[in-house]
Amino acid sequence: MGSPPSATDAPAPSALILRHVEDVFGPQRAPASAIARLSRQDHWPDVLPRLSDLTPEGAAAAADFRALPPALRGRVLALALQGEAGAGPLDAAATSATGFVDVERGGLVTWSSDVHRVAVLAGADADDHRAAGRLCFSGPSTPHGGALHLLLAREAVEPVDLGAAADFFARADRPSWAMVCLVRAAEAASSPDATASFAAAAANLAAFEGDFSEAERVLKNFTASDTKMLVRESAPARALRQALVESNTVAARATVLARLEEPGISMSAADEALTVYALANLIDGDPSTWDGFLQAVSTAPTPAHPAILAIVRAVGALHAASEPHLDPPAADGRGWSQLAGCTASLLDTFRDMRQGHPAPPRPSTRAGNRLVRTIAATWVSVMLAHNQHWSLLGAELTTAMDATSVVPAPLMRLNAEALLALVEAFRGEHAPARERLDRIRSEPALRRAYRLRLVMDSVDVMIEGSQGNYERALALLSTREPDILTLTFGPRGPVELFDFVDYALLVQQREEAVARVEQAREILGPRPSERAVFVLAACEAAIAARATLTPAEDLLARAPTLPFVYESARLRLVYAENLRRLHRITEARRQLLRVEAEFKTVQSGAWLARVHRELRACRRSAVMNVADLTEQESRIAEFAAGGLSNKEIGLRLHLSPRTVGGHLYKIFPKLGITTRAQLRDALARARHDETAGAQSRESGGDGGI
Repeated sequence: MGSPPSATDAPAPSALILRHVEDVFGPQRAPASAIARLSRQDHWPDVLPRLSDLTPEGAAAAADFRALPPALRGRVLALALQGEAGAGPLDAAATSATGFVDVERGGLVTWSSDVHRVAVLAGADADDHRAAGRLCFSGPSTPHGGALHLLLAREAVEPVDLGAAADFFARADRPSWAMVCLVRAAEAASSPDATASFAAAAANLAAFEGDFSEAERVLKNFTASDTKMLVRESAPARALRQALVESNTVAARATVLARLEEPGISMSAADEALTVYALANLIDGDPSTWDGFLQAVSTAPTPAHPAILAIVRAVGALHAASEPHLDPPAADGRGWSQLAGCTASLLDTFRDMRQGHPAPPRPSTRAGNRLVRTIAATWVSVMLAHNQHWSLLGAELTTAMDATSVVPAPLMRLNAEALLALVEAFRGEHAPARERLDRIRSEPALRRAYRLRLVMDSVDVMIEGSQGNYERALALLSTREPDILTLTFGPRGPVELFDFVDYALLVQQREEAVARVEQAREILGPRPSERAVFVLAACEAAIAARATLTPAEDLLARAPTLPFVYESARLRLVYAENLRRLHRITEARRQLLRVEAEFKTVQSGAWLARVHRELRACRRSAVMNVADLTEQESRIAEFAAGGLSNKEIGLRLHLSPRTVGGHLYKIFPKLGITTRAQLRDALARARHDETAGAQSRESGGDGGI
């Protein structure tokens, strides 16, 4: 084979190569030479680590392994390659005495270190693999991967045994070893149809790991087999490519439906096809597509896999009047089973969000399967944005970007980019958010992404609204119809309803605001979440604020007991603006300072400019109002602020206490206050602001805060 190429000119490792490196080397860093060597193999002929890949500590462990008795080397090698599930009965004392593993009384095997396990794989020779394989075949009739040992020993192996080993490794979530067995089984098969069947299984396995390049390579290498069977049985791989790489979920559903309609389809083949069908529906975000999925399940071979049944239960619960607690889906290590389980878990979390449970979804980083990690990170990110878990969202978006650098899923990558733009816009970082949106809009995949375009709309609305371009923000919101998914699952959620109401009122379109609230109330149905109920009430309070502030005051009085800091801050801002309109300047200023603190708490820098504009307006109003006082009123105000009673003020100014009280009755509304206790602060603030304004004018400033 010659010397391997350097790591610098090797292609980027694919999803399956990464899984294989992780499986072989574990948490320790794999040598770049090993990754490069594996990345260049078309048929996986070189799957084991080499002695040259080992550290000095590993090389010493490999020498210790070679010193063990041959039979014991075979047993330890079986443990290293297959784990305890496939190694058969163990002599606990003898195996533990090797120093490589510790076998506990219950059979649990713990390696001394990953260095020892990798040293065994690198140090084993053909005789060791032959011994390990024969141990597996001579033991109890339980699933094992013994055929792979014989294959690595250059023994002739029956394709059916390689197929059984592939199933063992796939169920153990070790897809790279399963891939080796399936490809070699296809090469060794004696008939074109058997070759096609194994090759299709290998292509499907690769696709369910997100490795479409490997799937295509397998199909290309075995096109000389039974082409009709190869095309038919590799339908899941093609459909996954259509849904993810080509962003064509309609074609993906058509592909798997054709597969499901074939007579005699096996249960596992039907489960694979149904998994892709469910994923296509998840990508679309169209509730009506689930009717077709349920119909397909009802006509598929039974019993369906537990993960498929979990999807069925979750889909039913999304529409049920009373939604019971659902157990987590059961999934094994096979890629399609993991993907089905991931889909069911996401649907369950969507259900919880619709019911108003604020707990953040579980992060996606635990999945080794890169496709599952991509799907989970994409939708978990949307849910984190919906619930404003900004600190968790950053880490999840990093996972999504990393995953989509390996799995070619353009829409998933664009979704992560759009959510990053939303975070930037929410924080008030408008320029980078705009730049990111411009990059996304240049992507061809965007044409098929209705839900993604809605997210981008939300970013635009956030930028335009927070910059005071209310008419443009309202135009973006009013030209799309609200739906249940946007309100209950979308990255902005029901808050965009308040955006609509807020902007409509600011541009004097009260009737449109009222109509949109009624429309949203009808869409949300009889059991909206607690958050949606709060937003609906906030919208109604904002609409009523021109006539009465009581609804806003009542809702804000309850707000501290609810987890809706951002939503209540938005209402409080509107409330403060109306207080200033009523010349209640001191109260307005206090509310605005509270709003400023709340927006900083939730990292919403987007709205601080509007808060600061209102604070400046309050300052100007206070200065102007003090200037509007007559000379007599100014003197009375100063004495009252100094703590004198009406009688004491009257004695100094030769007025009756009743006359003094009449003047104060006129002074309070002019200064935007309601009590005598607020008078000193109002006058002191007016004097301070007047001085600050004069200094700013002298220096050429704008009199900012």
